[in-house]
Amino acid sequence: MTKTFKRKTEKELFRESDPFDAKTFPRPEEHSLVFVRHGEPTFPEPGKFYLGKTDWGLSDKGKLQAQFIADWGKGFSWLGCFCSPLRRTRETAEIICRGTNLSPSKKSELTELDLGEWDGRKKTEIAMAYPEQLREREEDLFNFRHPGGESFAELEARAVPFLVSLLKKGGKWLVVSHAGVLRVLIHALFDVPFPLTFRYDPGYGQIRVFCRTGNLIFIKGFDELMTCLEELE
Repeated sequence: MTKTFKRKTEKELFRESDPFDAKTFPRPEEHSLVFVRHGEPTFPEPGKFYLGKTDWGLSDKGKLQAQFIADWGKGFSWLGCFCSPLRRTRETAEIICRGTNLSPSKKSELTELDLGEWDGRKKTEIAMAYPEQLREREEDLFNFRHPGGESFAELEARAVPFLVSLLKKGGKWLVVSHAGVLRVLIHALFDVPFPLTFRYDPGYGQIRVFCRTGNLIFIKGFDELMTCLEELE
């Protein structure tokens, strides 16, 4: 069996659990990697920002989102918890692990995309200052290297091998990281055209459950995404 991906409409792709009701979160299988997107950060002002390695902590809402995941996670036995070293992910992981016997381990591989000169700046500001580079980014999003930073291709090369190693080990693992890391994992596992991976972004404080049954790997609730372990060799 090869990797499968079937295009879905945006309406069909919206399958999100209620972030304030842990009972709606999907249950992990015996062998699962539960990918947690960090809670909402504290932004310096209203507006949309390019947020990569800029190190902002959690907002009050973000801390509440992490607590709901903690309440959900108490019901399962975990082999370990890994997180990005950035503050918003560390704070999320620490809240989640308080109710377990785990201590989060920081992994640099899980750090968000380095956006270089764009990091922590408003999208409207970047649109005015870097029009040429934004056009290049739109033409080849996966390979575009952000000025002074990195490309999604480089992020995939550093992040995916570690995540795949957890899927191969089996058991239940918690990973607290970023939307960019999730996108490159979905791209690598399931051959989703990279611009379409953004449609699978979880909201802040939301999860995606990657399951392994035998040699089959899939994301719970997203039956169009499926691959075999042999495809990852």
